[in-house]
Amino acid sequence: MSNAIIFDKDGTLLDFGGTWDEAVGLAFDAIQDVVLRKEVAELFGYDLEYRYVLPTSAFVSESVDTTDQILSELIDVAAFKCIVNEASRQNIRSNANATETLRLLKERGWELAVATNDSEEVARSHIKALSWTPFFSSVKGFDSGFGAKPGPGMVLAAAEECNALNETYLMVGDSLHDILAGSAAGAVTVAIGEDDGAAALADFRIDNLSELISLADQLG
Repeated sequence: MSNAIIFDKDGTLLDFGGTWDEAVGLAFDAIQDVVLRKEVAELFGYDLEYRYVLPTSAFVSESVDTTDQILSELIDVAAFKCIVNEASRQNIRSNANATETLRLLKERGWELAVATNDSEEVARSHIKALSWTPFFSSVKGFDSGFGAKPGPGMVLAAAEECNALNETYLMVGDSLHDILAGSAAGAVTVAIGEDDGAAALADFRIDNLSELISLADQLG
């Protein structure tokens, strides 16, 4: 049996804007029809002028297939995603202290996992790009067969793969979906970032990933 910490990916381990804003912008640049580009951007929730994903965009917290469905009648979604995902790998940026925090948690004996509404393939490619593969015992995406957040399935599956279901396991995330999923899965929930809704529901709130070290020591 082991204790485990399950992380959301985008906005929690990764700097969301640094990783995705320009990557999505490059995909919009490839849409030659200006009127169509504006229409798709409005549906997606992307500011074409300032080149960033709007906080209200489904891309921020919903599963990737939700965004796919929104755009599928207007553009070639596969081609759009190919540009976005490749650019995100090239420009990937982790949040402050992420690598050091993961290393210290592993040294303390915690099993680590990722539960993301991105695809498992993209999640693993991001983890690989940051040389984080040795840190993680489990990686679950919306398409891993356990459902998407805010459902509890991927959190439970990650905890089980970490051999932590009968021990302490945490769900760390920056959105309400993360905290709802963790709560439903019986995890200790930790909100990070500025989402007041997530913070209000979570068991704990942190401002920086490095704060997880002392919290893990307290809970483990």
